[in-house]
Amino acid sequence: MKTPIRLLALFVCTFLAACGHLEMTPEGDANRVVTGTVNLRVPTDLPADATVLVRVIDGARAEPTLRVLGEQAITRAGNPPVAYRVEFRADDTLLRRGVNIEARVSFGGQLRYYNINAIGLSLGNIDRPVVLVVDPVKR
Repeated sequence: MKTPIRLLALFVCTFLAACGHLEMTPEGDANRVVTGTVNLRVPTDLPADATVLVRVIDGARAEPTLRVLGEQAITRAGNPPVAYRVEFRADDTLLRRGVNIEARVSFGGQLRYYNINAIGLSLGNIDRPVVLVVDPVKR
């Protein structure tokens, strides 16, 4: 008589375990770093007054403005590829939703290059270098 009850209990426990997902992974440190390079789609040398700005942004659809989580401005960047390292703060919940990284290259007092396509950062790629390819600004 005890065997059917044990089997029923085992079945119920197995069924309940398969129905839901309980996240048991501990939360990661919210202090993050993303590294990589900025490359120009049209290869050219940058002038001495060039500045490369790399920003990690949270552009949630409900917010009217972008929230900058971290940035690095590289002056006298030299010729591409330009290495960057951006420190920012984002908890695992924010990275599960995703944030973006963008690059802009300015010189002569004007924006000259930027990344047209959004580049997302998430828990799946935050630990790998990100190559940002920037395109010329159309005038």
